[in-house]
Amino acid sequence: MGKINVLGFEIANLIAAGEVVDRPASVVKELLENAIDAGATEIVCEIRAGGVSMIRVSDNGCGMSPEDLPVAIRRHATSKIHTADDLSSIATLGFRGEALAAIASVCELKIISKTKDAATGTLLAASGGNVTEITDVGCADGTTVLVENLFAQVPARRKFLKRDATEAAAVSAMVEKVAMSRPDISITLKIDGADKFATPGDGNLQNALYALLGRDFATRLLPVSGESGGIAVSGFVGRSDNARGNRNAQNVFINARYVRSKTVTAALERAFNSYMAPEKFPVAVLFLSCDPRVVDVNVHPAKLEVRFSNEQAVFEAVYYAVRAALEAGQGRPELSLENTRRTTYRVDSNPADSGADRYRVPSAETDKTPSFGASYRGVAPASHDRIPPVSIPSHPKNAGAYVARPVAPAQSTPEQSNRFLSDLAKTRENSTSGVRVASPGVGSPLAGNVPETPPTVSTLASDVPAYRYIGDAFRTYLFLETDGELLIVDQHAAHERLLFEELKANLKTDGRVASQSLLLPLPVSLDPEGVAAAVDYRDDLLSVGFDFAESKGGVEISAIPADVAIPDAEDLFKKAVAACEEGRGDPAVTARERRERALYQVACKAAIKGGRLYAKEQLEYLARRVMEDPSVTVCPHGRPIAVRLTKEELDRRFDRIK
Repeated sequence: MGKINVLGFEIANLIAAGEVVDRPASVVKELLENAIDAGATEIVCEIRAGGVSMIRVSDNGCGMSPEDLPVAIRRHATSKIHTADDLSSIATLGFRGEALAAIASVCELKIISKTKDAATGTLLAASGGNVTEITDVGCADGTTVLVENLFAQVPARRKFLKRDATEAAAVSAMVEKVAMSRPDISITLKIDGADKFATPGDGNLQNALYALLGRDFATRLLPVSGESGGIAVSGFVGRSDNARGNRNAQNVFINARYVRSKTVTAALERAFNSYMAPEKFPVAVLFLSCDPRVVDVNVHPAKLEVRFSNEQAVFEAVYYAVRAALEAGQGRPELSLENTRRTTYRVDSNPADSGADRYRVPSAETDKTPSFGASYRGVAPASHDRIPPVSIPSHPKNAGAYVARPVAPAQSTPEQSNRFLSDLAKTRENSTSGVRVASPGVGSPLAGNVPETPPTVSTLASDVPAYRYIGDAFRTYLFLETDGELLIVDQHAAHERLLFEELKANLKTDGRVASQSLLLPLPVSLDPEGVAAAVDYRDDLLSVGFDFAESKGGVEISAIPADVAIPDAEDLFKKAVAACEEGRGDPAVTARERRERALYQVACKAAIKGGRLYAKEQLEYLARRVMEDPSVTVCPHGRPIAVRLTKEELDRRFDRIK
């Protein structure tokens, strides 16, 4: 007698159910996708006891006819595809025809459905995959699926489920992702009789995110929009302060389908290089739209993973779209004296704005749902949803009282004062010719690596919002008074970012960072792998100011970046080599990332430090540079460079106002 048996219908269904249905959240996912494919505009999902006792999903979609209902719970019964060619261009969320059959085999199932042209609806009841009842009932248009006693026929599967609260949390997370994918559909979740959330269904992604994740999350987002290689990218990414310790808040949708993609994740995190601390992970809600023929969604049982015909194009589209959003600008956080750990960022009406128009404060009515007025294609929030910006005249009447002037050091020698005035004169002479003036050297009265001799006061008065430099505290923080606000600046973080941007600009213009030759070579010990990496990436190291030659046991450095002190050069070189070794992925992006990492290591070493004493004019100059460029919001490591403390907050703290 042969040993090979053909499995019965019931056993085959249980095996299929193991692939598709492993917990209540997967049941909810399949039912929601069926409702969306049915054209629903309103969906209500309700669960009890974590979804084990009861799951009910109701929609107002097209419904099913009495003839289709018993066929719907058979394996491989679907209305989504008809031929093998349809698999190459799947446009629906469901297509295999396994979900309802798998669900019906492990629970007690009821389906009530009615088409719009039918006089009555139809009720189908099934248990263990077998139909037990079909009858006419009165009901509204659409479909309601009721799942009870999940895994009652499979006790081994049921004992592996988590606590009810854990399963309910998994269901909530899944419904959130589906609701994000379709902001044009109103989706409501009820858990044990209580409303968890409900999205408005108005097509506005930011309104949906507000309903799902709250005001704090929704107002700390940057719009993303771009297209490359036939792949359109839209949605939102979190600001630098809106980060997480894991990747759970990274939501990626391919043609409105939630997926997990290593390619997209890598591109997203690489784009945040120099905008976020390495141990943090960005949050994102990204939509990728592409031809269905270039993406294969039939590679995972739960359809959570996809395969692209051109992973490189996907990486580049996401990377450059997210990077452009970050470079367009971020707000500066507002400090609350009631809870110093909670900060809120301003939301700009237009990321391309500059000057005072970038400083916009969210509405103080935090309990009201705002009308963001932006579609999920990444349109920036409408300006009428924000408190109007502070009005600052182009030429303040008393500009001299607020704008810091470059002055010679109070304790300088005549030679230093002459050099200072000479540098300032050269800057004024070259301001109209476009000639770039190098940063003052170590012997200059502007030493401490403060970048670039300042422009003339007359130029600043029309470009910089009025402010008054108050002073510094703890030799670390600068205090600036603006119209109704106190701006507190971290001097090291601010200078580091300014240097980093200047170095990047030099790299784009000249192809390399200015370097200084050493009278005696500086020996650096490296292991053989480190030496090999330094030789392989010599061009990258040359571009950031290093020159070197191989030697026994390492290398000998003959030139270092111009703004870096010799004692810091060895450590900086080793970090630059390590950054080169880490680079992987797209060659063009990897080369840029390697050089950027090396640049912000240079900037970190060259920037003025916290806790050290610097001349007043250096700090005033740094303050002016910060006010000149409102887009300077975080250091290359992702830390904020400044926080705002409003006069209103201070007045409230001192009981001047209630």
